[in-house]
Parts: sequence; C-alpha cells; structure tokens
Amino acid sequence: RANEIPAKIVVFEGDSEGGHRDVNFDAREQPVWVAATARNANSMVPGAAMHVMSQRSTLLKIMKDTTREWYSERVEQLRHWLDKELVQFRLMNVENFDVVPPYFTLHLFRCLGPSATWDERATFVTFLKNFLRISLLSGKKEADDRGSYILQLAQSNRHSFLEALHSKTGEKELASAMGLGRGFISLHRTHEGALHAAKEGEIFGERSQILPIEEAIKLEPRIANLPMKSLFAVHRLDDYTANSAIYVQDLVNKIVSMGVDYRCNHSGTIKDIKAIKHSLETKDRDYKTTVSKPLATSASFEGNKFLVTTKDGTTEEYDYVVLAAGVNSPLIARKLSAGDFCPTYPLRGYSLTLYTNHTHERDGNDRMDKGFSSNLLNRPISVDDMYCSSVGPNMARLAGFGELVGYRDKAVDVPSLAPQVMGRYARTIFPESDATDTSALQCFRPMSPDDIPIVGEVSTVPGLFLHTGHGTLGWTVGLATAECVAQALCDKITGVEDRKTFELPGGIVVDRARLSPDRFV
Repeated sequence: RANEIPAKIVVFEGDSEGGHRDVNFDAREQPVWVAATARNANSMVPGAAMHVMSQRSTLLKIMKDTTREWYSERVEQLRHWLDKELVQFRLMNVENFDVVPPYFTLHLFRCLGPSATWDERATFVTFLKNFLRISLLSGKKEADDRGSYILQLAQSNRHSFLEALHSKTGEKELASAMGLGRGFISLHRTHEGALHAAKEGEIFGERSQILPIEEAIKLEPRIANLPMKSLFAVHRLDDYTANSAIYVQDLVNKIVSMGVDYRCNHSGTIKDIKAIKHSLETKDRDYKTTVSKPLATSASFEGNKFLVTTKDGTTEEYDYVVLAAGVNSPLIARKLSAGDFCPTYPLRGYSLTLYTNHTHERDGNDRMDKGFSSNLLNRPISVDDMYCSSVGPNMARLAGFGELVGYRDKAVDVPSLAPQVMGRYARTIFPESDATDTSALQCFRPMSPDDIPIVGEVSTVPGLFLHTGHGTLGWTVGLATAECVAQALCDKITGVEDRKTFELPGGIVVDRARLSPDRFV
C-alpha cells in the first residue's frame, strides 16, 4: 500500500550483526547475531507450532525438570571431585540415553534477585502472573485451541514464504543458497506420543505418516546412530526447512530497495523512547533541550508523537511505533506505560552448530546422485525436544531447551546441563563432526504467557503497536504476524475501524482479538 499511504518508514536494527550481508552457512566462521532467529536454521514447522506450553502439565514439568537439573548439576560436581567410576547415578547421569533430559529450568533467584533491575523483576512478575492464570484456569481443550490458532498462523506463514520464493527470478539459486528442504521426522519414545503427534495437524490437513523406525532410517540414515532401544517416527511431509538468515537478509535488501530507511549499529540502536502529547509545541525542533510531557494513559486520548533517541545521539519524532525488540520489548513497553500489555519474558535456549570435514562438491553431489537432499541431513529430525536441521552440505544445527533465568546480560553465567546434553546428542548423530559442548550458544526468545504472539495496537497508548511474543516460533509464524501488524497499522492510518479479523495469505482468516495486546488487561 506504499502508493496509497505515503510514509517515511525507518527500521532500527540494534543487533551489531544485523546489517551483515554475506551469510554462508558452509563457512565455519559466522557472525554472532544476538537474535535467536538469525542463529537458528530451524524449519518453519507447522507441527512444532502445536506444542503449547501454557497448560497444567507444563507447570509440573517445569518443577520436575528444575529439580532434576539442580540435582544433576550437584551429581556432576561430585563426579568431577571423585572418581567417576565410583559415582554412577543412572537416573541423572548426563551421559545416559535411557532417560529423557530435562527441558525446562527455572532460576527464581536470577529472575527476582539482586542482579535483576526493578523493571526486569516487574516483567517477570507480570509474565508469571499471566502464565499461571492461563495455565491453571484453562484445560486441555483451551490449550489445544491455542495450538490450532498458532497452526493457522504457521500455515499462512509457510504460504507467504513459498509464494515469495516462487515469485523471484532467481528462485532456484535462492532456494539452493537457503538449503531449502521438504519433510520432517519427529522421533518419539512411545507409540502414544507418535500417535498424538500424527493426529495434531489432521484437522487442518497437515499430512503425516507414522513410520516403522526402519523406514525412517531409510529417509534419514543418521537416525540409526541414536542408541535408544525403541523409537517411533512421524514423517511430516509438508514441513519446510530453510536458512532463515539468508531469507531475512534478502528481505532486508528488498525493503531497502523500496525506500525503507534501514539503520544499523549506533544509528540503529535505540537509547531512549518517549511518548508525548501531539498538542505539545516545542520551539527547539532538534529536541536537544526539550522537556517532553509523558503521554497520558487515558484510552480516550487520540493524539500523540513518539520521540526516539538512538545511540549516536540523534532524536527524531514519529507518528507510529511498531515495537518488535524481541526479549527487550517488555522493558521498552514499560517506558511507554504499556508494560501490562506486553507480558513477555526471555526464555533461554541453546543452539549448537556443527561442521563435518566433507566438501560441498563431493558430499553434496554424492547425496543428490543417490536421490537425497544436498544438505547434510536428508530430513530434519526432532528427538527429546531438540530439533536438528541442516541447510548446507557440511553443517547441521541442534536447538532446544527452555530456561527462565533472567535477561541476556545477567544470565550468561547461569549454569545449565543443556550444552553437555546437546553436545552428546550432536556427537552421537554426527560422529564425524567437530561438535563440542562449548559449541552450544545461548539464545533468548520472547515468550508469551499463552504461547500466542502479541500483535496489534496498545489501546491506552494510541500509535504504539506490538509485534513480539513469538517464543520459539519466530521463523514459524513471523511472516504471518508481520502481515497482521501491517494490516492493523494501515487500518489505523486510513481510519478503518471495527475489523474483527485478519485476512492472511493462503485464504486463512484469524480473529484479531486473539493476538491483541488488550487480551492481558
């Protein structure tokens, strides 16, 4: 709608590597993005979108996993102090494949203790209050309903991605560069788990097959390296895998060519943001000496401006702000008196990228000659809540875990068994790789209390739109929710009111209220 709505659009990218234009996952040296999406070559898997965390069973699992994690760390310390042969705790030993490793961890002291600021504590309390309310007061039916809603977003997301890819003149070259692959195999320790996974997407037409493990190994031979005594496989035929970093950089280049002002480094790092009344007149237009009056939080107030100050000292005025700052969104929302509308909190996970010694030509061409994908993995797989994908001929990436340990700059030293567990799985699946425990990198995702992203205008701060809370599903639903926030913003600018739904690519229509920030207040 660029011709219909003339506007100056500025994107502030605070990530130090956000403007990196050369992304090649065949190379071992990669820029270290802060954003989890840029680090992870995960698939846009609709099946993954249905694993809803906001339910009673998750609360029990968090408590159980936290206890196991704490006890496992003490056991590992003891094993280091003493002769390892004398201390063999089979239940807690991180080398034991017979037991599913803990996924969740909660460090209350780090979330609420002296290392956290008052704003950080407040965001945790706001998140926890909403998460407990939703998880305790809603049953399995409501949780499944939230999962179905997210699945609809994921399906539209997939449609947008494929449509954009097919519309490009260099489609095959871009698909090859992104390591585009189709199909996904989820592995389960019980037949019941496999049945449940296979049935999850049936209502929306997602194709899946329960396969004998022998058939799954034919599709992806590396599954045979896993030592579990019994595994059950579900093949999702319509899931896609691609290198998210290359796609995002291609998208950045596209919007820049359209005239969007894309700012990085100091000019893209926001130092401060204020909402002021529209009627406030200032004499000094560069705002160096302006004392602005905070925006009233009355829902009836309709006029406002936003003053954005960046790290290079520049201050500019904007009519609308879309807050999409990942895990920092709730802290910025509090500055704008919108903290209750943005009850997200960082969920720490880990990403481990490994490389093999095979060359691109030899290994990739050999696999294609045999009818396999040119990627190191013919099919991405998941096992024990860890996702393993590949978007290049000599690399693969494992991602997983969900830890509530505080904000990024305070939580980097919080101990975790995740790197050890992830390294063990990586070396088992890829024995010829260079995978080590230290290869695992931390990534923080903005988790919503009800798993559904937070998208739309904040009713008490007109002009402020949120686009956050995607949790582990940024690459799975981000294109769809971006379409939603674009529709909401265009409606605001053109004066369209009372639309109840978003009409998304792929013919999918979703309820706006389910995404609205107002649902938490």
